[in-house]
Amino acid sequence: MRKLLLLCLMCLAALPMTQCTREPEPSGGNDDQVDVFDSNEYVDLGLISMTLWKATNKKNAADEKYGYYTYDEAVATFGKNLPTKEQFEELRHSCRWVWNSLGIYKVFGPNGNYILLPALGCRDCLGEVAYNRTYGFYWSSTPDGPTKAWYLNFYSNEVYMYNNNRCYATSVRLVKK
Repeated sequence: MRKLLLLCLMCLAALPMTQCTREPEPSGGNDDQVDVFDSNEYVDLGLISMTLWKATNKKNAADEKYGYYTYDEAVATFGKNLPTKEQFEELRHSCRWVWNSLGIYKVFGPNGNYILLPALGCRDCLGEVAYNRTYGFYWSSTPDGPTKAWYLNFYSNEVYMYNNNRCYATSVRLVKK
């Protein structure tokens, strides 16, 4: 009985090591300075769903400076290749997120492969751009009622899902199954 209890305690102690962590940028190396738009490459992060994540953001040619899409533009343009809320939740909980001083998360999958998610800010419904290099916003394909939809939102200390008005314009990252 005592051995079983000890084994259970060891398993519980190891449990936090399997969860996502948000760590500061390791010193040295500068492989995060890459073009963040329109690569054709998809990355296998080793997720249970077997979802492949595009290596870079998809840029909206109509928004030359930021490449943002409104929710309706993103859904109409990319359909099933726009991640669902559940796919973003899997990314949040199954990966290790490392923030760097450039405002980019390096998101490591369980298999060690990674994608870069830059914090490129957003444009609100009045056309004002905010939060560039401090917050990242990425539309999911999942609506939340008639006027809102879910998106991935992050900054240096937190990664979460949030819902907002569909007129907001944000970054887009595609997936493939």
